[in-house]
Amino acid sequence: MKIGNLDKRVSLLVRNNVTDAWNHSVVSYTNRATVWAEVQYKRGNEEQTGQQRVGVDHVHFIMRYRSDVTTVNLLEYDGDKYNVHSVEIIGRKEGLRVITTRRDNGAE
Repeated sequence: MKIGNLDKRVSLLVRNNVTDAWNHSVVSYTNRATVWAEVQYKRGNEEQTGQQRVGVDHVHFIMRYRSDVTTVNLLEYDGDKYNVHSVEIIGRKEGLRVITTRRDNGAE
C-alpha cells in the first residue's frame, strides 16, 4: 500500500438505533472518524429495483488498518453514502480494502 495514494477524505459512519418521541425505532448514522483513503472506481451498472431503474456504482476504498470497520458501517465520500459489502485486510494489518456500492436514488 502506497501511503501517497491515500489522498481523499472519507468519513466512517456508525449505525445507531434510537427511539423517537412516539417510541418508534429509528436508524441514524453518526460520524465515528474521518480518514485518508484511496478511491478506486471499479464498475457501474443499472438494476431494476421495484419498478425503477437504479444506477449502481461499485467502489473500493483503500485505507490504513482499523479494527472498527464492518459491513454495518456506511462510508461517506464527496457527499455520497456508500454501503459496505466486504472488508478485506491488506497484508499483516497494513491496510483495509473496503468494497462498497452507491445507488443513485439515495437508498441506504
